[in-house]
Amino acid sequence: MWRNHVFEIAEDAVDPRQVPQRTLYTGAKMPGIGLGTFGSDRYTAAQVAEAVIGAAEVGYRLFDCASCYGNEKEVGEALKIIMDGGVDRKELFIISKVWNDMRKYDDVIKSCKRSLSDLGLDYLDLYLIHWPFRNAHPAGC
Repeated sequence: MWRNHVFEIAEDAVDPRQVPQRTLYTGAKMPGIGLGTFGSDRYTAAQVAEAVIGAAEVGYRLFDCASCYGNEKEVGEALKIIMDGGVDRKELFIISKVWNDMRKYDDVIKSCKRSLSDLGLDYLDLYLIHWPFRNAHPAGC
């Protein structure tokens, strides 16, 4: 997708170590500011992935993804560029979510594995239920 893209931290980037952190009950630290990757109703997957790269260049390290956004493969390609460009995976905080049609135990495992594969990651920092109740999201909604 971005074969010639060179990842470089911007000169005026915010130092990610200066971003306020939230401590989760597990003790894990989560940046208090991040970039959501929903945009499928307005932006292409490629545009969202480009925004992920741009956000990382200026200091973002938290990226909120979801399988239902339909762009995790492209976001995963962007994350690879970021990590190949020198940002260690441990510096990133990646979230994904299971959608409403995948709530059975085996389906949750399957959905999580698909997100991991599409994002090109070995682990997620946080995996959530997208909605606490059944919800439909028709195209263009």
